[in-house]
Amino acid sequence: MMRKGTCNVPRILTWVAIGGGFEAPNLYNLANFVRACPNGSVLTLETSMLNVLPLNMMAIAMGLHVRCGIEDNIWTQRRDRKMGTVEQIEQLVRMSREFGRDVANGKIGTFYGSAEETLAENGFAANRKPGQVGFTRHAGRR
Repeated sequence: MMRKGTCNVPRILTWVAIGGGFEAPNLYNLANFVRACPNGSVLTLETSMLNVLPLNMMAIAMGLHVRCGIEDNIWTQRRDRKMGTVEQIEQLVRMSREFGRDVANGKIGTFYGSAEETLAENGFAANRKPGQVGFTRHAGRR
């Protein structure tokens, strides 16, 4: 999609750590995924149940995006009740501020003007011109 110019945004990734066929929700898997993310990508973390609070705390501390919502079935850490979506958001906002991290707003994200600019900003080589053979360079770099 980047090469055709239909998706002129940064790479957006989500790490889904819910076990049961997906990634196991632990610090080691999170660290390995973060290491493998391309430079400039936007990473969001997603997990469920009792893993939401500890993994979101790690994600916020590392400057990642976090996801929460009623379908996460988040129990309080004392396991005495479930939290609603608003309470989950309030908790994440409070933690973000305590970690010194800005809270997301409704501002529109980064968009690029062309396929070439999108490829260059995301670390991909330029599109080949018709009949071009051999190695390509990163778009916009000489």
